[in-house]
Amino acid sequence: MTIGDRVKQRRVELGLTQDELARRVAKRLPEMKFSRISISNLELGIQKGVKDRVLVALTYELNCRAQWLAFGDLPVEEQDSIQSNVSPGPKVEQKCPLISWVQAGAFTAINEYPEQDYEYYPCPSRCGPRTFILTVRGDSMLDRFCEGDLIYVDPDIVEPEHGKFVVAQLEESNEATFKQLQIIDGQKILKALNPNYPPDMKYIKINGNCRLVGTVVAHVRPV
Repeated sequence: MTIGDRVKQRRVELGLTQDELARRVAKRLPEMKFSRISISNLELGIQKGVKDRVLVALTYELNCRAQWLAFGDLPVEEQDSIQSNVSPGPKVEQKCPLISWVQAGAFTAINEYPEQDYEYYPCPSRCGPRTFILTVRGDSMLDRFCEGDLIYVDPDIVEPEHGKFVVAQLEESNEATFKQLQIIDGQKILKALNPNYPPDMKYIKINGNCRLVGTVVAHVRPV
């Protein structure tokens, strides 16, 4: 195997496209011109080797040892021999784009979010193909959801059950809002979790004055 073969093998194992890997390496080496063509030429054998700085960047993004990437010396990963105290993380179902609350409020059809223009993060639970991510703002959903948390919203689930968390757009606002849906005697109500919210802000009745954008299917709290 050549270095290009090993790059391709590891890239495929990690579920990365050539574009994704090239962008990650380019972020580490802003002073160098590195693109998908660079990865393609390497994997096709057109380019036989890489500079030291590129090799180091590739080992970071491919999570492998430089000795393996350059020469094929095993093990592949630095920690292969001491993994006994590490448990697998959640299965990654797919990667989703992080969008703004204004974009969420205007979400009505399939939108295109090019990976070169948006940040994509893996979703830890099963979700629909149009699922997007929002960053929680404000304190209306404390203590369960804090400002800065990420919520994954599936716009293909617009008839959620009582108690589910939803994103909705109110008539008077061009931005979406995040609340818990409650259905009491057939009446749908959006509820803020924060116990300190005044009643007129804590509960919003749905009487044709709002549109459900989607249901929250995952919640991630950055550390």
